[in-house]
Amino acid sequence: MFLEKLEINGFKSFAHKAVLTFKPGITAVVGPNGSGKSNVADAFRWVLGEQSLKLLRGKKSEDVIFSGSDKKARLGMAEVSLYFNNDNDEAGIGMSEICLTRRLYRSGESEYLINKQKARLLDIQLLLAKTGVAHTSYSIIGQGMVDAFLLASNEERKEFFEEASGVKPLQIKRSQTLNKLEQTEANLNLATIQLNEISPRLNSLTRQVKKLEHRAEIEKELKAQQSAYYTAVWQDIENNYQVQHENLVTLTTTQEKARAVVVDLQNELAKLTRDSAKSEKLEKLQTDYQKTLEHKMSLSEQLSELRIKQIQQVQKTVKHKDVPYLTAQEIIKLMQAVVEVGAVIEDNWLAKDWATLENNFKQQQNLIQKINQLLQPFKDSAAERTVVTPSDTNAEKIKTLEKEIILTEDKVKAIQEVMKKESEKERDERSQIWEIQQQYQKQQENLNQISNQVNNLRIENARLETHRDDLKQEILIELGSLENLTKVRAEKLSATEKQNLTTDISRLKHQLELIGGIDPEVQTEYLTIQNRYDFLNTQTIDLSQALVSLEKLVLELNDAVRQQFESSFKIIDEEFQKYFKILFAGGKAKLVLVKPDTDQTAADKPSNQTESIDSLVALEKEINMVETKKIRDRLTNNFYSGVEIEATPPGKKLKNIGMLSGGERAMTSIALICAIISAHPSPFVILDEVDAALDEANSMRFADIVEDLSMHSQFIIITHNRATMEKAEVLYGVTMGSEGVSALLSLKLEGAEKYTNR
Repeated sequence: MFLEKLEINGFKSFAHKAVLTFKPGITAVVGPNGSGKSNVADAFRWVLGEQSLKLLRGKKSEDVIFSGSDKKARLGMAEVSLYFNNDNDEAGIGMSEICLTRRLYRSGESEYLINKQKARLLDIQLLLAKTGVAHTSYSIIGQGMVDAFLLASNEERKEFFEEASGVKPLQIKRSQTLNKLEQTEANLNLATIQLNEISPRLNSLTRQVKKLEHRAEIEKELKAQQSAYYTAVWQDIENNYQVQHENLVTLTTTQEKARAVVVDLQNELAKLTRDSAKSEKLEKLQTDYQKTLEHKMSLSEQLSELRIKQIQQVQKTVKHKDVPYLTAQEIIKLMQAVVEVGAVIEDNWLAKDWATLENNFKQQQNLIQKINQLLQPFKDSAAERTVVTPSDTNAEKIKTLEKEIILTEDKVKAIQEVMKKESEKERDERSQIWEIQQQYQKQQENLNQISNQVNNLRIENARLETHRDDLKQEILIELGSLENLTKVRAEKLSATEKQNLTTDISRLKHQLELIGGIDPEVQTEYLTIQNRYDFLNTQTIDLSQALVSLEKLVLELNDAVRQQFESSFKIIDEEFQKYFKILFAGGKAKLVLVKPDTDQTAADKPSNQTESIDSLVALEKEINMVETKKIRDRLTNNFYSGVEIEATPPGKKLKNIGMLSGGERAMTSIALICAIISAHPSPFVILDEVDAALDEANSMRFADIVEDLSMHSQFIIITHNRATMEKAEVLYGVTMGSEGVSALLSLKLEGAEKYTNR
């Protein structure tokens, strides 16, 4: 790869576009002082990415833009483009030509371009490093840099030699790797801190989630036990309710049919009665008999309603007191027994069996006493203790109605006797009416029996329906739905099995109370924190592995840099000795690598047995800091602290280069530059008046050396030296006209020889 062309537009004194075309070999740029020829070297340095305004001989960034003159206005932009021939693709970008461009606007905006495409400065530096070109190395040697290089410190020289040895790409890669290493360490520290922060919260959430899971297991078991219990109980009561309901429907139908028969007999009897000549007495008896029967039916219906209310009142009292289900069942059974004994009392009253009636009343009183005993633990006031006693209003009404029904029945029988007597008198005339009356009486008695059965069934159904509704509400509270209770047919449970299930249900509910309530959002937060913890833990592991890999890579790069640097340094040292002897016609010179001083570590310090604990702690911290510094130094390649130059011209015994004269320093620097170029040829080298301090004899030696080196590198030399000009294939002259603008004149020396030979 070699340099083809340099285009300058608006840069410093080049207000107009100027183009310098180059060929392999030596190109000389000449001109009077102040014409702007050194601005050509500055243009090279600037386009290659130089950031130091001091090296560009300016104070502000806009100083590189043409600032104007008396006859020429200032410009708003400076642009420099550098073209390379890349036919051999040494840059590795797959293009035969490379064009680097840098622009700067007076507004402060700037941009870099590679082949007219925007790029970063880092991209340009990497590209140049691959080809061995860099703006801070020996590729561009400006005015005063020759002498300044010799007077520089050992550390400053080391940087120059590192770039000259070709390790710059490796150093850039190492620098990038170190940046990644620092970022990885920072990320690892951050991840570790975050892990430490969320770990206590995760532990707390883990405990809560375990309790939540245990609670869920208990709730599941509770649901299973409740489902088994309520399914059996619900299906049992539902079956009983359906059977009783069907019986009531059947008996009601029978009642309606019996009532229809009675009505038909009434109508027929009324018709016959109207058609026959009845005595007023018999007619009156018939009316009284009918009214008495209707009154008895009314009393029977009232008695049924009161008994239903009495059962419902007991059931409400039981429910109001939150009586357990089994206790309520026992109370309801006792109450039903009270009703049944009441029916027996009614029958014995009609039969006038007074001895049996006394036992019946005692039996009823004992049943009521048992009910009161069962309800006693759940009563709160004296008023509530009178709910089911014989003094209850409904109970008194029932007794009254029962007595009134018995009296009405006696009255009916008395009327019947009278009617029978009267009928016997008129048997012949009214035999048919009597028969119908007999049928009517028989059917009426049948209807009464059926009505009593219907009333009893209604009482039982009311009790079952109330119990069914209460159980339904309890199931909805506990299970939330009745849907699953009817899907599976449950086996009938015994009283013991039901008791065991209720005991298990109470035990599980007590366990839930001990666990207490837990926010369901704990599970969501736990999953979020757990995922975050797993992510950070994985990141920590990955970052730790990446840290080890990066440290290994840095060490490998360090080894590569050291090996290449030491190998190149040895060659440069040999070439430096050779060119030093050429330029000085003898003498001795040598390059020496200076190793860094090893500071005494805290571990090396003598210990004091009387040191305090605080001093020992401080000592331990110091040792850790030193060890950390050693590791960091090992990663940052502190193999050598600098380069020392030893130069002894012939006939002298000096070793310190500070004792050399100005000319001797210049020749020593030139010898070193030539040694570097010889050891590691750069694609091109720009020398800005480096031969200004040489006398004629040394100028000729320098020109011969440059001519020899031009076989491997292009040379663009800004010079006043005639010997250097004679070696050039192309000669550019820089002039400055009245406008204060630099202009170019070019001459190919091969063509010039034709004119001189004429």
